[in-house]
Amino acid sequence: MPEITEEHIRSLTREAIKQLQGSATPETVDKIVKSAVERINTGGEEKVTQKKDYPVVSEKNNRIIITAFGKNRSGILAGLTTTLAKYSCDILDLSQKLLQELFTVMLLVDISKSTVDFESIKTEMIKAGEELDLKVIIQHEEIFNIMHRI
Repeated sequence: MPEITEEHIRSLTREAIKQLQGSATPETVDKIVKSAVERINTGGEEKVTQKKDYPVVSEKNNRIIITAFGKNRSGILAGLTTTLAKYSCDILDLSQKLLQELFTVMLLVDISKSTVDFESIKTEMIKAGEELDLKVIIQHEEIFNIMHRI
């Protein structure tokens, strides 16, 4: 089991703040970091690895949740999935819903074999969403799950 260092905690805190974006409060960040540290200490966390020169992340953090919504139009799903394919991301699950003229999609994506880091994927997906007039929200699966337990 890896030893938790001060740098691990700083990295977790920075990632939590990035993921929470405007909704980050000291309380929510504290809960996320405490939960992650507890899982590491109890052996519930997967192997910790260093990906290129990016912050230390767990294998679990190789999965992201992408939510996109907006007015329905042709090519939305193709535009989003083409962007993911461009960076060697693997779609594990997908759910979409159409409510009259409103479109929403939620994707579970494995980025472990991606040619770029999480922040680059996030930037490109948001850009693709803007081109399709969609609001796109991207989070690590672990952060998404913790936020919905709070």
